[in-house]
Amino acid sequence: MKTRSQWKVWLLLFTLLASFTLVSGCNQSQEVAKETELTVNVAVAQNQFIARSARYAGKIRGANEAPVMPKMPGRVTQIMVKPGDRVAAGQTLVGLDSTGLQAALKQAEAMVASTRAQEVSNKLQLENARLNYERMQELHQAGAIADNALEAARLQYETLAAGAVEASVASAEAALLSLQDQINNCNLTAPISGIVGSISVSLGDTASPQSPVAVVSDTSRLQVEVLVSESDVNFIKTGSKANVYITSLGSEPFAARIISVDPMADLMKRNFTVQVELEEPQAQMRPGMFAEVVMATEQAEDTLCVPIEAVIARADKSVVYTVDADNRARPLEVKTGISNDRLIQITAGLEPGTQVIVKGNTLVSDGTLVKVAAEEGKA
Repeated sequence: MKTRSQWKVWLLLFTLLASFTLVSGCNQSQEVAKETELTVNVAVAQNQFIARSARYAGKIRGANEAPVMPKMPGRVTQIMVKPGDRVAAGQTLVGLDSTGLQAALKQAEAMVASTRAQEVSNKLQLENARLNYERMQELHQAGAIADNALEAARLQYETLAAGAVEASVASAEAALLSLQDQINNCNLTAPISGIVGSISVSLGDTASPQSPVAVVSDTSRLQVEVLVSESDVNFIKTGSKANVYITSLGSEPFAARIISVDPMADLMKRNFTVQVELEEPQAQMRPGMFAEVVMATEQAEDTLCVPIEAVIARADKSVVYTVDADNRARPLEVKTGISNDRLIQITAGLEPGTQVIVKGNTLVSDGTLVKVAAEEGKA
């Protein structure tokens, strides 16, 4: 009797345990079957304007920038300006030693005075020789003197009239002018009016005709010169707008205009020189400051675009993910064109108005269940 009761108890326990295991297994199966949604953000593909920009580094310079070059070597004895000074055309900036030239000038002046005195004396002698020759001609006609006496008088007159003394005077005066010019060249002057950008010599240095001692810039107009690659130059047009960023003056761009595009590449670097002029120069802008120029290269009007983060590279293909009616992510292969830091052009594979995943697209695959949290550009 006791054995049968124990058997019933064990049977009941086994039944309860089996029921619990069955219920637990069903719950686990339900949990496994439940699919988790992945939250994503989307944007709508739409037609709009897009431009690709290129950024190039350069330095600010005056529209007219002239080096101050010595015409001869000389020791620097005076520096009359400092960088940043405003100067007028013809104003002396640097003085060179002219001591030796001044001594030579004195000698040249004495030589000029001496030759001029000889010229006066020669004129008097020439007049006497002319009168003597005329008298000798009359005497010769009268038979009073021999032929050789007439020839001697003629020779003396023609020698004095030959102009040797005048040539000496001209030579001495030319030497004097040359020395005066050399002394004037010891005063290095500003070739244009503007701002002194730099001075490359110190007192006691020897200035060389091969290198400038200073640079003067006309800062009423400021430019930035950049070297553009051959892949971009054909898209850059004279008169187009550009933005200039000057880090030392803040993060906001300054409006500028492209004024020239060199038609020939630099032979060494194979780049093209582009001149960009600032539309409204500021007082704090100084020649020599570092600047970056941002110029639009390729551009397209009314073309299909999506945010650049919507496009994912898959091997050698470009893919965007859309969301179907069942909230499933679906990949589409697309062809792309112009891109910038915000948008990318879609040339094939996508229709306007299609929603594309822009956040979370790297986590999904074909058929992933998604939940759209927000459409980019909307609250």
